[in-house]
Amino acid sequence: MTVGQTLEFAASARTPTVRVKDMSRGDYAKHVASVIMAVFGLSHTYNTKVGNDFVRGVSGGERKRVSIAEMALTASPLAAWDNSTRGLDSATALKFVQSLRLLADLAGSSHAIAIYQASQAIYEVFDKAVVLYEGRQIYYGPAADARKFFEKQGWYCPPRQTTGDFLTSLTNPTERQPREGMEQKVPRTVEEFETYWHQSPEFRTLGENIEQHEQKYPIGGEAASKIQEHKRSVQSGHTRPKSPYMISIPMQIKLNTKRAYQRIWMDKSSTIATIASQVIMALIVGSIFYGSEFATQYTSSLGGALFFAVLLNALIAISEINALYAQRPIVEKQKSYAFYHPATEAIAGVVADIPIKFTIAVAFNVILYFMVGLRREPSQFFIYFLITFIIMFVMSAVFRTMGAITKTVSQAMTLAGVLVLALVVYTGYVLPTSYMHPWFAWIHYISK
Repeated sequence: MTVGQTLEFAASARTPTVRVKDMSRGDYAKHVASVIMAVFGLSHTYNTKVGNDFVRGVSGGERKRVSIAEMALTASPLAAWDNSTRGLDSATALKFVQSLRLLADLAGSSHAIAIYQASQAIYEVFDKAVVLYEGRQIYYGPAADARKFFEKQGWYCPPRQTTGDFLTSLTNPTERQPREGMEQKVPRTVEEFETYWHQSPEFRTLGENIEQHEQKYPIGGEAASKIQEHKRSVQSGHTRPKSPYMISIPMQIKLNTKRAYQRIWMDKSSTIATIASQVIMALIVGSIFYGSEFATQYTSSLGGALFFAVLLNALIAISEINALYAQRPIVEKQKSYAFYHPATEAIAGVVADIPIKFTIAVAFNVILYFMVGLRREPSQFFIYFLITFIIMFVMSAVFRTMGAITKTVSQAMTLAGVLVLALVVYTGYVLPTSYMHPWFAWIHYISK
C-alpha cells in the first residue's frame, strides 16, 4: 500500500460519528490524512509504497515517520517507544524525536521513549528524564535539571560529553567519575543512589506535584466521566460503549475488505503469476490425460485426472500461510491502535479472496476439464467446478487456521506438510482402503 492509503485507512478507522460540517467519512479521512502528512513532512510520499525488506518504498526515516503519523491518527493519550531510533542516522533520529515532540504539542499526548546514545539535540527535546539503575529509580524530573542533580551529588561531567551519555555513565562503575574531593562522598551502590534520591528535595517536589495532580484529577472523578462521555459520543452506532473501537464490526469488515483489494492491486504481479502458473499446470496435467474416453481401460486415467484436479486446487491455498505471517505484525500493531478487531481482518480476507479464487479456479478447471474430455454436460461440469471451488476455500481456511495456531512459519509449514501428505495418501486413490493402516483409516473417512 502507498503512504496515502495507509494513513487514510488509519484515519477511517478512527473517524468520529460527529464530523465538522457534516463531512462524509471518506472526505474526513482524506482531509485528516493530508493534514497529518503535511505536519510530518510526508506529503511528497503520498503515492509512494511504504515498502518492506523486499519491496522498495520510502526511506527508513520516512517509514518511521509513517508509523508516528499512524499513531497520531489514533489520538492515543499515552504512547511508549522502545529504542525506535535503532538503525537510523543521527539526523533522522533527531527528526523522529522532533516529530514526536510536535505530536505531543498538537494532540496533548505523552510519550515515554527509551533511546540509546541520544545526542544533545535529541535530549533537549524532552520535558522530563528518568534514570534507572538496575531497575531502581535514581532520578525522575525535568530533563534540564538532571545534569545539575548528579553534579551536585558529586559526579564530574566532562565538558564535551552529552547529558544523555553522562546520565548513562552513572550506572556503570567503570565509566562514572567523581569530582575532585568527592571520591569518598558520592554514592557507590544501587541502594546508596536510591537513598540519596529519596532524601533529595527534588524527590519531595516530585511527590508534591503528583499529590496535587491526583487531587485535581482523582481517579474515577469528573474528568474520567467526561472522557468516557466523549468517547461514547464519537463512537458509531451499534458499537459497545466499553469497546475500544471507534467504528462498528460491519464497518471494520468493509474497511478491511477495501484495504485487501488495495493490497492486491498494488501487488498485481503476484496474482497474475499465480493465475499463469495454474494455467500452465492445467495444460500439463490435461496433456497427460488428454483424450481419455469413458471406457473401462480409461477408469484409472479419469480417476487420476480428478485426483490431480482436487489436489492442485487444494495445494494452491498453502500460500495463505506465508501471506498470513507477513501480515501478522501489521494486524497486531493496528489492533493495539484499536483500528479494528483481528476477526474482521480474517473475514475481510475471505470476502476479498472470492473473486480472486474464482478467477484462478476458472483458469485451471475449464482447461483441465475439457482437455481431459470429461462429460460435456452443464450439470456435470458445474458440479465438478462447485466441488473444486469449495475445496479451494476449505483448504484455504485449514491453512489459515494452522497459521493462526502456530508461532512461526516453520511450525505452520511443518503441520501443513504433514497434513497434505496424510490427505494425499489416505484419500482412497493413492492407497486403497484395504491397505490403509487401521490407526489412520479415519483420515480417509474425514476426507470423504
